[in-house]
Amino acid sequence: MNDLRLTSARKAILEHLDDTGNHSTAIDIHEALQTRLPSLNLTTVYRSLDYLVNHNLISVADIGIGSPVYEKVSETPHHHLICHNCNKIEQIDHALVAPFFEEINRQLGFEVHTNHLVLYGTCKGCR
Repeated sequence: MNDLRLTSARKAILEHLDDTGNHSTAIDIHEALQTRLPSLNLTTVYRSLDYLVNHNLISVADIGIGSPVYEKVSETPHHHLICHNCNKIEQIDHALVAPFFEEINRQLGFEVHTNHLVLYGTCKGCR
């Protein structure tokens, strides 16, 4: 990654995602960084997010809230279960779904490259 360039906006976004430890939309990030970087505009946030996703520093996912969400990539990927009723989001460990990905590769010859699987259903509390 010799071509990695971390501008002040990119660094601030990474720090914000690291500090919050949860999923943030571009608008959430923009609003959170306004006091720190008042000249930061939403277009720059979107461009910075794209850059960081392309360099595998953050991941992006659609978790059904209308806007994609971003989070820092961790050494151990995790996935999410989202309840349709209460919108509860539960993280699940990659080890639980890795055999599923391996089986897809074995049976279909399709190599899964995602580090963020989202499954929708009904949580235990809503059932």
